[in-house]
Amino acid sequence: MKTRIFHTTNAGLYFCSESSEILVDGIHDAGAVGYYPMSDEMKLQMNSDEGLFAGIGALLFTHMHADHCDEKAVEEYCRMHPGTAAWGPGLETKGFADVRTDGDKCSFRYGDFSISAYKTKHSGSRALDVPHYSLLLKNESCKETFFAAGDALLEPGLADELRKESADCRNGICTFVMAYQLAERKSKEFLEELKPGRIILIHQPRPEDDAYNKVSRIMSFAIRETADEIAVEIPEPMSWIE
Repeated sequence: MKTRIFHTTNAGLYFCSESSEILVDGIHDAGAVGYYPMSDEMKLQMNSDEGLFAGIGALLFTHMHADHCDEKAVEEYCRMHPGTAAWGPGLETKGFADVRTDGDKCSFRYGDFSISAYKTKHSGSRALDVPHYSLLLKNESCKETFFAAGDALLEPGLADELRKESADCRNGICTFVMAYQLAERKSKEFLEELKPGRIILIHQPRPEDDAYNKVSRIMSFAIRETADEIAVEIPEPMSWIE
């Protein structure tokens, strides 16, 4: 894989091509019980423009829940870095090229990456009205594609759209999901239809306060494989994904 990817905490993902660096859901708070706040290391990098933040030029967010987006911190970061591109439901879109809206899909470009934001439903009956988008990022320089599902209730019909949009890409779509998306019926059907090149499990709760028994669900599913015999990968927070 030519695109470099770093998993921070929660659903945070850093994507780096030869000339472009994007952070998805990477400036956040703890939010729901059991999830991680932004790490001290990442906060230090953000405040000193070092590490990953030495080159990040664009911020993307799937939705505004605190464990995905700390709105005040994002506002302050963008104020201090006016050249940073930003997109998310409820945020002012700035810094992207070729911005287009077609129904429930918004498309735009940043450097090597073409990005499609698909309007999806947030999972859970209490959050169905929360504006939510799942993100497809295509590194046009090497034809690699990545799908950040966020907290979506994934519908099988979306898989066909993603496959069509990624038809010219190699190695299938590298797909980032949460534990419940592997257990929920429609989301499992989505993955079966998508036939991703890789399935990578992120947004794990902290083991010491596994409030909803999610870690055990993650581990029990991880020892199994999808219908297409693609093993589920579980990276540690604050680690590179090879």
